[in-house]
Amino acid sequence: MWNLQKGVQFLPNTTIGQLQKIYEQETKAKPKMRLLAAIHRKKGKSLDDIAYHVNASRNTVHGWLRNFSLRGVQAKDSIKQTGRPVSMTLGQRKKLVKDLERGPPHNASGLWTTKEVMRLLEKKYKQKYVKQHVWRVLVSLGFSLQRPRKQHYLRPSDEELAQFKKKLGDNLGIIGEKGLLWARRMKQPMA
Repeated sequence: MWNLQKGVQFLPNTTIGQLQKIYEQETKAKPKMRLLAAIHRKKGKSLDDIAYHVNASRNTVHGWLRNFSLRGVQAKDSIKQTGRPVSMTLGQRKKLVKDLERGPPHNASGLWTTKEVMRLLEKKYKQKYVKQHVWRVLVSLGFSLQRPRKQHYLRPSDEELAQFKKKLGDNLGIIGEKGLLWARRMKQPMA
């Protein structure tokens, strides 16, 4: 496991000068560290010495050098990981957007909860997601979090507000003007 070649046997088709030239041209930090480890190994240093110089664990350095011995100098760049494939097709995602834009069938506000979206995905599209992933799906489709505005628990009902405004009658304009005057006073500098 730990028997990597070193010195001339390590990367036999590449010289130290070539590695140093590639190292100087590299602009990204991670590939530069990997190249530095390869240069040290080409000079014949041990894994522990290299790990100390590049400030990485021995296992990490071993992995880098093993990749260099398998892939050559191209191992300085990591291979892009594709990740898990998308489980919903593009057509399903378009239908989901239309379903979400119609609004929930039993909710008059037109806003979906995460649980409702989870149930819809499970029932109609046969996709079982956790809450966090439902959020990711919604954000990727262009939806955003909407929360109802909080109201004070002692807030009067709409009917009570209407009665209050009716009682004021014509005095409503005076109260509005006083509010504006008060606002103007607040903007004046303090003496």
